[in-house]
This record gives sequence, C-alpha cells and structure tokens, in this order.
Amino acid sequence: MQLRVSILVAQCALFVSAVAQAQPVYNELRQKSSHNSYQRAEALLDQLVYHRIRSIELDIHNGKTGWSKVAGDWFVYHEDGDTETTCHRLSDCLDELRAFHLANPRHEVVTVWVDLKDAFETGRLPQDLDALITAKLPAAWIFKPSEVMARCAGVSSLQAAVTGACTWPSSTELQGRFIFALTGGDVSSSTSKLNTYVSNGTTATSRMGFVAPDLTSTSGIGTRQYAIFFNMESPYASLATSVHLANFVGRVWGVNDSTTWSNVAKLDVNHIATDKVSYHADTWAVTHNSLGWPFQCLDGWNCASNQEQMDVIGAEVNSGDLWNSSDSFLFAHETNSAVTATWTASVSTPNSHVDEWGKACLMARADTAANARYFAICRAADNHKLRIQYRTATGGASSAAEVDIVPADTVDQESLSFLQLTVTYDGTQTCASGYGSQNGTTWKLAGSKCISGLLASQGLAASSHGSGKMKLLFTNVKRGSTLYRATSFPNKNLIGGAASGRVFDGFF
Repeated sequence: MQLRVSILVAQCALFVSAVAQAQPVYNELRQKSSHNSYQRAEALLDQLVYHRIRSIELDIHNGKTGWSKVAGDWFVYHEDGDTETTCHRLSDCLDELRAFHLANPRHEVVTVWVDLKDAFETGRLPQDLDALITAKLPAAWIFKPSEVMARCAGVSSLQAAVTGACTWPSSTELQGRFIFALTGGDVSSSTSKLNTYVSNGTTATSRMGFVAPDLTSTSGIGTRQYAIFFNMESPYASLATSVHLANFVGRVWGVNDSTTWSNVAKLDVNHIATDKVSYHADTWAVTHNSLGWPFQCLDGWNCASNQEQMDVIGAEVNSGDLWNSSDSFLFAHETNSAVTATWTASVSTPNSHVDEWGKACLMARADTAANARYFAICRAADNHKLRIQYRTATGGASSAAEVDIVPADTVDQESLSFLQLTVTYDGTQTCASGYGSQNGTTWKLAGSKCISGLLASQGLAASSHGSGKMKLLFTNVKRGSTLYRATSFPNKNLIGGAASGRVFDGFF
C-alpha cells in the first residue's frame, strides 16, 4: 500500500509540474530574427504583424553625417555610406514598437537586439540608453535582468538565475513584453562597449537590457557570470548547442541561404538572424506554425496548435484594380445608415516582393456596383504613402491624393499602417474624411470629400491589381469602439469580376 501511495504521489507531482509548465520557456523557443531590421524592404510593423517575426535588430550610432546629434538619442543605420533606414533615430524605432504594442497588447515576446556601433559618450551613456527605452516603452513592458534574478532567490549572478533549479519564464508569462539584448563585441576587455554598459558586471542586474557578447569558442560561455545571451556569426553556429545546454540564449546571424538555414535549424539555436524577411519570397526562412504563432519549440514541446492573441482579419483576393471608372476588388461590408460612423484599423501588407498597387482600404460606398460612388482611405501593398481615393459620380473617374503623415526624419511614409475613416450623412450627401497615423492615437487628415447621396455600404476593401492572389491584414478593426471580426460583416462580395476572395480571422 505504501508503494502504491508513493507512486500516486509521484504521478500527481508530475501532473502538477506538467500543468505549471504548460508552455515552453523562453530559451526553448526557436524563432526567425530579422538582421538589420531597419534596413530591410519590409517595414518594422509589417515584419512584426505580417511576416510573423518577434526578433529584430537595430544598429545604433552616436552621430550621422549631415545631422546634428541629439542628447539622449542615437541614429539607426548600418555604417557610413550605407545609411538606409526605415526609422531614423532609435527613438523613432522605439515609437514603432510602442505602436505595435498598443495595437496588440497581448503579443508574444519581442526580442530587440541593439548593436552598439560606437562607444558610449557624454549625452549617450548607458543610463541614457535605458532612459530612452523606458521613455518609449514603460519598464513594466520590458523583461529585465532584475526579473531574472527575482525569479531565483538566493543566487548572486544572472547565469546562476537560469540554471539548476531555476529557469526562464514561459512564453505565456512573457506575452506583451519586450526583451533588449545588446551586441557589439565581446566582454574580454573592461573597456569594451558591452562591459561599459554593465560596468563590468556590477550593474548587469539593474540595466534595462542584457549583454550578448560575441562567441567564437565554448570557453567564452562561462567567462562572465552576467552574460546569458550570446551572439554568433554563422561559421560559429555549432556553439549554439553548447549555449543551449548551459540553459542560455543564442543568436546566429548571417543565415541568408536555404542551405545555411537548414544547417543552423538542426542546432539548438534560439534566434536565427537573416536578411530574408518575406516568407513569400523565401519560403525556407520560416519558424511560424500554420496558425501564425511565430516560434518553433525545442526540447520536445508540441506547439503546432499555439496561437498569438491578436485581433486580425485577413483578406485574400485575386482581382483587378480599385481605380478608374470601374473597380475590381473584395468588399467585406455592412449597411450603415447612421448619421456618423468612424472606422479604424491598422493595415499590414507584404511590403516587398508584391505588386505595389495592391490596396487595403477602409471604404464607404454607395452600393456594390463596380462603378459606384465611394470614398476610401488606403494603404498600398508597397512603395506608396497612405492615400485617399474617391469617385464622386457613378461611372466617373477615380481621384486620389497621397500625403505625408509624419515628419520626413522619423519613419518612412510607406511604413505607416494606421487608417481612420469618418463618414457623416446629412440626408442629402455623405461627407467622408480619411486620416493616417503612426501610432493609432495621433491622427492627421489625409483628405476629405462630400459625395451626393448615402454611402451606406461600409467596411474593408482589398484588391490585388491583377497580380494574382494577394493577402492583406487588418488589425483591430473597429466601428466606434466596437471590435469587428470576419463574421461581423454580413456581406463579403467580389466586385467587378474579381476572380476570388476570402475574409477570415487570423493570419492564414
């Protein structure tokens, strides 16, 4: 009897443990990481929403030729002579992350690799970097070294806090959080950039970010007890297995062809950094599952059914153009004869390797005839600013205007994704206005137009410009404060001979 009781107790303990560990912990996740994310053809928000990436890299410099330094801020670019960027300063890039979080507060953890290109200097010291990060992303949103220590009572180092009886938080615990990991050399010298950030380890547990030194041999793993992230160029990828066995986190960069990806993916690498962001163009560079959950799981976890908690409506369409005197597009809509209605959404597009004139719009339309009167605020699939479009007379020509929403030295105009449409009917005509935003909070008017009659058909419009199937994503679709799902729209029509289309919840 005693033996049976012991077995039952052990079985119960295993069951409780399994329930407590219902999801893999952070260093049991493998994920695609975009290398030099600010320099890719895809905007940061499209990488995060459309391309299912939760690991990005920002290179920061103290100065930039032709620009004045700003105290407490850094410039984001690769190097002199290669300064292309979608977000000009670190503060601008952090604004993009803030906008993503506010639109998707339950997102899976986002890891931000900050590559220090220059040494710290007056006006740009470690405390200034932490202050800038927390000015844009409140400290409660960030998983910090101090929290690693707090999870493991009685330990005296970060390495000890994730080993032995202690470990990382689960993916569920980290939802809605950001992790910052600083790269930029090793920690062999007391004057190195990473050691300066953590005062040779004395401030490692009080900083906002972790240091991730370069790793070229296994001997470097245990050298500094405050390093639990490691950065490896692809020729040293095999070291990632040792990093993982030590219960730390490894990133391998320079994985830009299918063979290298395949080889690296056989190892216990947590972050596979690549220039190949678009999963349409490079189908081998993928870690998301069939539901869009952005990770793969190591150590035997089954994550095939995991999903991310984001309110996304997808539209896949094969159509002609939404333009000229007759339109061809997919229209998910309802009939709304209210005096005033306000629609908002964030639109994500492939943003590369796509027909640039595909469009995703918030639209108010007289009816479902291909030549009907309408007004819309749209985001093009690539290479264009936010735009309004309208047709004032049935069968008449379409007109459009593209506008600058944010200052030129902040983020690319084409990367802006937040749309707002207001519609007011006075019994005779409908006056509509389209607005754009960088953050979904502060709006700028893109343009207005009054059109005779009632534009009662209101909702989401998507077109592919004759390029075959195209997918476009609408996040947090709302009329007023009411959140919409795909089923909220009673009508889903193919207009003007569009070949096919579907509207669905989620990413795929």
